[in-house]
Amino acid sequence: MTAFNPHEYLSSFTNFESQLHKLRPEDFSLNRIKKFLDLAGNPSKDLKIIHVAGTKGKGSTCAFLASILQEAGYKVGLYTSPHLHKVNERIRILDMDNVRSKDNFSGAISDDQLAAVLTELRPFAAAIQNEGNILTFFEVLTVAALCYFAKTGVDVVILETGLGGRLDATNAVNALAAVITPVSLDHTRILGSDLIQIAAEKAGIIKNSHQKVVIAPQEKEVMDVLLARCREFGVEPVQVCPGKYEDIKTNLKGQHQILNAATALEVAAVLKTMGFKITDEAISEGLKHVRWSGRFELICQSPDVVVDCAHNAASAKALAQTLMEVYPYGRVILVLGISEDKDARAICEHLRNSAHHIILTKANHPRAHLFTPQEAKDYFGDKTSEIIDSSAQALEKALQIAATKDVVLVTGSVFVVAEAIDCLVNKTHE
Repeated sequence: MTAFNPHEYLSSFTNFESQLHKLRPEDFSLNRIKKFLDLAGNPSKDLKIIHVAGTKGKGSTCAFLASILQEAGYKVGLYTSPHLHKVNERIRILDMDNVRSKDNFSGAISDDQLAAVLTELRPFAAAIQNEGNILTFFEVLTVAALCYFAKTGVDVVILETGLGGRLDATNAVNALAAVITPVSLDHTRILGSDLIQIAAEKAGIIKNSHQKVVIAPQEKEVMDVLLARCREFGVEPVQVCPGKYEDIKTNLKGQHQILNAATALEVAAVLKTMGFKITDEAISEGLKHVRWSGRFELICQSPDVVVDCAHNAASAKALAQTLMEVYPYGRVILVLGISEDKDARAICEHLRNSAHHIILTKANHPRAHLFTPQEAKDYFGDKTSEIIDSSAQALEKALQIAATKDVVLVTGSVFVVAEAIDCLVNKTHE
């Protein structure tokens, strides 16, 4: 008898993540996952959930908060997306058994654990599909994560939205607290063409008068939407004030990470009012030892190779600022690969002045964008640029032309960053 393969099973479901450039708003609904959760016995009903939405910084904010709570002695369920190398990275348990681990994905669910959870869920998924419904990969994985967290008895769950908020699969559950990180333009085909529309989608995770709400600094029109949503439910939100946390020390680089850490600290303060025991030491150590792969991460040296998952204009702007802070005099070889549904011009505009040599490439992913020579000229002008279709070959070329003191920056999407890390790890082991 063939052993049940959880990865093959997950891949049998429709994967919206590979089709975002083709999807429409009407493709999203909470009806399927709500029914799935009902059949699975509502695993989230007794979980204490912190729900995090936003355009940029939500993953880092989740990582900061998880690290703080872990240092405080809590058993934390962490659900994030997308993954860099393996889907198991998305479902993790952080506790005192793996505190301060050097593994970027410590506590990730094992294949056997994932298989066990999915085996239990298979009859329910089949029942829903037999009624003519199409379950998605993310919906099934979300239910699996909630079941796993419930079975392992975590103290708290940090749940990152996949896309938007209002119709995201994670929004089928009730949360103690809703957290909104900075909102900017992204996924405009699905979420709306302007900030007000996108903010309304993100605000959808604010759902009742019992929730605590923490809001990071926002553009005025975004904040207006979020505050109006809070007023609907009579909620007085906590607004993060960056100046209050200027002295924050963390091992994630960049001023934007200070903001993400500040947001996590405000959530921790809210949790303390709800009975959580979080000491100043736990906060300090949590910020110091947090790990979040692919965020201005130094992979190797001589030359320095830095990877960053910046994939929209706002993130590219923050990346350019961080690059200037960390490498003010460095010569930068930029390896850039973006997804088809992104604003290529805006991303390139923010990175253009940082780069001395540009290598445009594409990841091996259905959404990857193949740059044209005309785009290279339009976006980078007279800067030295070239197009190499394979991200592995693009990285190899960057390493060939980089001097020891140069910086190779790989960015533009999670997919191209993951491929770069894989290439460098394999090169190290050769």
